[in-house]
Amino acid sequence: MDTIQNTIIDTANALSTHHYLPLTPIAILIGITCLIAQISLTLLLDKRIFPQKWHGPWNDLPGFTAHQLIALPLMCILTYYGMRDWSFDPNKEVGNETSYDRVFGRTNMGDIPLAIGSGAILIWDTPTSLFVPALHDQLMLFHHLGMFLVASTMSGAYSGGKMIGYYYACYYFGVIEISSIPLSYVDLFHPKHKYYFEWLNNDKKSANRPVMKIVHGLNEFSRIAFAIAFLIFRGVYFPYVAFQSTVPDLWYAYHDEMKALPDGVPMWTGYFLICFVSLFALLQCFWGTLILKQIYKMMVPGDDDKKKKSN
Repeated sequence: MDTIQNTIIDTANALSTHHYLPLTPIAILIGITCLIAQISLTLLLDKRIFPQKWHGPWNDLPGFTAHQLIALPLMCILTYYGMRDWSFDPNKEVGNETSYDRVFGRTNMGDIPLAIGSGAILIWDTPTSLFVPALHDQLMLFHHLGMFLVASTMSGAYSGGKMIGYYYACYYFGVIEISSIPLSYVDLFHPKHKYYFEWLNNDKKSANRPVMKIVHGLNEFSRIAFAIAFLIFRGVYFPYVAFQSTVPDLWYAYHDEMKALPDGVPMWTGYFLICFVSLFALLQCFWGTLILKQIYKMMVPGDDDKKKKSN
């Protein structure tokens, strides 16, 4: 076991930023771990390989199920680190008084959220999304690739190891993922995932209806929790942090007349982060409007419902 562990660590170090991949060693280690877990769980759940006594949609969609099982704890980890460092760290503002300090003031190559945001996305999530049909979503693919580019840029992959905007990493790769925790459950039962959707709504034929009631209730609770969390932390707070703090800090730090850019930090990284943080903020607003429309449809009867009532 120690030999396997040492081999993985040595591989991560060999592939790190200064060799083949724009990732820190810990990011590569996390990415490789997630990929191994994905392959192992997929094989374990696949009914064609291991016939299951208790068959279910998890056996019909093994790759998708494995992805969700890995994503859930990752989202919990990101939320924990994000909330801890963004909202409950008493020393958060110490040494971060100016825009330059918040953008270039600190480097932590062992940061877990950034490692997940870069390594897990590049090595595990993106390949899995390409090879698992249930995860095919072009918009989300581009979204995750954009997250990887932002995370790797902030991690110092293109600036000689000098981290950029580390002050904000705990928010963008931590706090906002609170909405992804209930989403990882809700997404299982989306109508596009036929086997899970039919299993959830097949109460009459279910041999264990009390359990299905719990599954139903948890799904409904998760849908509400996701909508509330998304609207608060992504739909409203994300654009606020982006346009009120992050974008101005990046601009002023990169154009500070009193201080030069740190050695190895190219100017394009600042423009890149400003553009992508702004685009992500607008994307959150767009997704927020879609959620609001769904809530509106649920609360306000449509024309078809009015016609049915009138008849």
